[in-house]
Amino acid sequence: MSSVYIAFSPAMQEWGSDVGIGKHLYKAAFTADDPKDAVQELNDAGYAGQKDWELAGAKPAGDLDEAAFPARLKERQKLIDPLYYPKIKGAKDIAKLDQRKVEANFVIKRTMEGRESKVPKLKPADMADFIIESLLGTGLV
Repeated sequence: MSSVYIAFSPAMQEWGSDVGIGKHLYKAAFTADDPKDAVQELNDAGYAGQKDWELAGAKPAGDLDEAAFPARLKERQKLIDPLYYPKIKGAKDIAKLDQRKVEANFVIKRTMEGRESKVPKLKPADMADFIIESLLGTGLV
């Protein structure tokens, strides 16, 4: 069964923070295999110049297919241009998230569910859920 997964690299997030792009950088991908194996392949290949990729979240792809994935990712998330940042070595699917947008999404979602609308402290799994929901069309975004 195909899946959409989100991975992050602590070293890349530190680099993003240092160069001024922001620390919320995530790789979004589509795989027919187990997402854990796909993340291991990222580490083995040194994807985007990093070997410390971790799985942040994954969900079944549902109606989304591999051919439509890149276009949907590009239209729904802000991607880092590898031409401006040679350190990421041609990686075209690194998404840059705006923390305030994700926080607002969580607050609205909690309010609609009738729960306390306090701004949560976001973790990589929360960011991954935000990206996956936007890609699969199940979120508020």
